[in-house]
Amino acid sequence: MLNLVVIDSSVFVEAILYSRRGPLEKIISGYDAFAPVNVLEETLFKTIIGIVGQNIKSGNFFQIKKAWIKGIGKEEVENRFNVVLELIKNDLLKILELNAQIFEISHLFSKKYGLLPNDALIAATCKHYGIDKVATFDPDFKRVDFLEVITPE
Repeated sequence: MLNLVVIDSSVFVEAILYSRRGPLEKIISGYDAFAPVNVLEETLFKTIIGIVGQNIKSGNFFQIKKAWIKGIGKEEVENRFNVVLELIKNDLLKILELNAQIFEISHLFSKKYGLLPNDALIAATCKHYGIDKVATFDPDFKRVDFLEVITPE
């Protein structure tokens, strides 16, 4: 039996923004790792917000967006996000595509499990692809009865 796991953005963000790569490396070495497209988008978004916000010493989204447009932090974001791109390039992380059926299920899961839309989309993606484990630091996934939450330390 395969040891499949979907990695949530929280694990990637710990590695990228806080230099805690151990949890991500543990998951990559112990499982067949997957990430839906929305997890990668959320990871890149949080990376931009974190790095640019730190560079301009602001948490204001609109100020961060203006700074990003001006190029502030772009090289650092690219360098740090490269961790994820290298995993994909080396086939250590596979991308899961989304579709209308997954989106419909996510709407139901949002209501059923009290999940915010992005987390519901992750849970629905797991269900659709038959993956019953999620690697995350987000306790909200513990409410999803068909998922085993892996909290890498």
